[in-house]
Amino acid sequence: MRTVLNISIIGAGFAGLASALLLARQGHRVQVFEKFSNPQPVGAGVLIQPTGLWAMRRLGIESAMLEAGAKVDWLYGVNPRGRAVIDIHYKNWRAGSYGLGLHRGALFDALWIACIEAGVVVHAGVTIDALKELANGVVLSCRTRTFEAVDLAVISDGSHSTTRVQTGLAARATPYTWGALWAVVSSAELGKSSTLLQWYRSAHQMLGVMPTGIDPNTGESSVSLFWSLRHDQHQKVIAQGIDTWRKEVLALAPGIEPLTNKINTMSDLTWARYYDVVMGSYNTPRCVVIGDAAHATSPQLGQGTNLALLDAVTLADCLKAQGSILTGPTLELALKQYNTLRKGHIHFYGQASRFLTPFFQSDWRLIPWMRDLFLAQSARLSILKGVNHQTLVGVRKGWLGGELDLD
Repeated sequence: MRTVLNISIIGAGFAGLASALLLARQGHRVQVFEKFSNPQPVGAGVLIQPTGLWAMRRLGIESAMLEAGAKVDWLYGVNPRGRAVIDIHYKNWRAGSYGLGLHRGALFDALWIACIEAGVVVHAGVTIDALKELANGVVLSCRTRTFEAVDLAVISDGSHSTTRVQTGLAARATPYTWGALWAVVSSAELGKSSTLLQWYRSAHQMLGVMPTGIDPNTGESSVSLFWSLRHDQHQKVIAQGIDTWRKEVLALAPGIEPLTNKINTMSDLTWARYYDVVMGSYNTPRCVVIGDAAHATSPQLGQGTNLALLDAVTLADCLKAQGSILTGPTLELALKQYNTLRKGHIHFYGQASRFLTPFFQSDWRLIPWMRDLFLAQSARLSILKGVNHQTLVGVRKGWLGGELDLD
């Protein structure tokens, strides 16, 4: 005999859909509430680290994503003098390892289709306005309806979460001063690349080009281009127009003109602003907060999607580990175990991202000078090489060391 839980998931992002898929496959009755009538991913490419690839294997979508994505085996960044600032090879962590540049749409489509096939019920265009946790369940409400109580609510509605606060859990959500303009452009005529390239001018300009695999909208091989920008400069840059923007970008990286020529207007660029979300605990007896709703960070370490997928796998494993009968007390134990397993890893990457951000996105002068002087060299020092590579691939457990077990 196995207890079948009624589970409501708020938010159809990567964390929400991955959780829905795994929990539905365990036999639970799962429904997802998504505020957008036509759910779709926001942004350009994502860098899937070995941790994310491991989670995709658990989700049963790794092979499809490897076909859709582009392997990344080298991260290389330079300053205007051509001096290497970032120079990290995945093989130096573990032979044969790599990251995967992937279009957000490819991952979203894979998770969405798998969820529907697994019997997940999706309520699109429904904004959950209220959440009330009772002794025997959780009641969700929208403007026009109150839904039947469920056993478990999974909150995964992103860094701007409106339901996180209703759990009573302490949280801090702080917007970063900086964000980025993004675009996905065809790279068909440029040849295959497995390098994520970046260019830096102090810390006030940063350009990145990442192999992104197949664009599901066009069927062509693509790259993601991102341009760092202060939030308060966004509208000014938009008003100046595409020619001014191109000129500034090419002054930093003249070799990417074939890519910038494919961006015809400023509307071809998508604005993304980043948030820093910190929580001390992620669960109550019948609610759990996951994904960006629990731990949004800046993108400096490229870990957001990977952390979200790990959240989903860990949550499903914790529920399964409590055995065939899930009651209120055993459900609470499962959520406490989830909190214990994820907290150290999540806090390390949040703190590391917070620490690194001023080195790449700030108006400071001394810090980026120190970055240019020491960062690339530190990757070659045996005492720091292991730390750098563990952190990059997403396996470092915390400041005191240790690796996640991905075997």
